[in-house]
Amino acid sequence: MKAFTLFRWLAALKVPVIAAMGADGRYGALPAGMTSVSEVSEVSAEICRDHLFDPAKFTGRMPPGYRLITAGEYAAADPAVAAFLQANPECARYAVGSLCFMSVGKFEVDGTSLLPSGRTPMAFWWVRAEGPRDATMRGKVEWLQLASWYSRDLTDQAKVLATDPTAEFTELGVEETEAGVWRLRLVLPDEVIEARVHCSGELTKRPASAENFMSVPMAGKGVGHFWVITYFGHQHRPARGEWQSRGSGLFSSAWQIPGEADVFRTGFQSSWSALSGLYP
Repeated sequence: MKAFTLFRWLAALKVPVIAAMGADGRYGALPAGMTSVSEVSEVSAEICRDHLFDPAKFTGRMPPGYRLITAGEYAAADPAVAAFLQANPECARYAVGSLCFMSVGKFEVDGTSLLPSGRTPMAFWWVRAEGPRDATMRGKVEWLQLASWYSRDLTDQAKVLATDPTAEFTELGVEETEAGVWRLRLVLPDEVIEARVHCSGELTKRPASAENFMSVPMAGKGVGHFWVITYFGHQHRPARGEWQSRGSGLFSSAWQIPGEADVFRTGFQSSWSALSGLYP
């Protein structure tokens, strides 16, 4: 089949060309049925801060059949969290979240680049959860995406929303101010989150694995959708972070829990690439 004819045929079927034609041979093959495909790569930083939070403070909708994993349950596989809960038993009912910031040099949605030049910051909020597995899902299903944020400077917000229904656009910064030192900033309606993160030591490649998929259902504005993500190239580096949140929001409350910062520390990854299919 000639290339032009193939592209017209794919467009008629509303199949994202990047998924059908393939992006990089190191990705796994996404299952059929996606409504959109996005690719993120040239990641200079992914900086995450795990935390506990009161699940009552998340008022968004949950996908049918899903529930948040409590800190008490999570502690069975994490001795540090178990020790923390012995001293703070009131936190056993809390949920376990992860707030992550990224700086990326490539962001494409359905084959169209959303970055004419330079880099862009992103942030997302995931939480440990469990629930029914769709037949289309691949890899582990351990997280729900509760929210995500993108720079309001992105020119085609409609394309972002087409591939990430939880997306919000705000003031967001992820900058390396000097070698190994990163400043993060996220402005939310009820709080402002800032961090200074110091990296040290050498990058370490994640051990190779035949399993390079994960699936992430969405809550909140994204209920009814999930991602299947195929990825490669993660490298880790030791990091320590100084985090603060000013305001009355959920993260401000989470980071005021005495002693939790000694258990839930800062993680740093870079160099990875990911191809994500959005499924109904």
